[in-house]
Amino acid sequence: MVNTIKLYLFVGVGNEDPDQFWFMVRVMWEAQRVTNDNIKKATLVSALQDRALTSYIKHSNDHPNVGIIEI
Repeated sequence: MVNTIKLYLFVGVGNEDPDQFWFMVRVMWEAQRVTNDNIKKATLVSALQDRALTSYIKHSNDHPNVGIIEI
């Protein structure tokens, strides 16, 4: 059985703190020993919703080869 930690959804509005969300993402990667950048990117993007997801899609369309560091 695989241990998983589910990230809360980040919408990008109201009192949501992007620094707190980024911290939680990094902690989750560390706890699950995620080192593959493609898996990191997929887990990050899957937690985005609404405004945050729209912003990510626009950025990734403008910069299709962006890596996890740039995100």
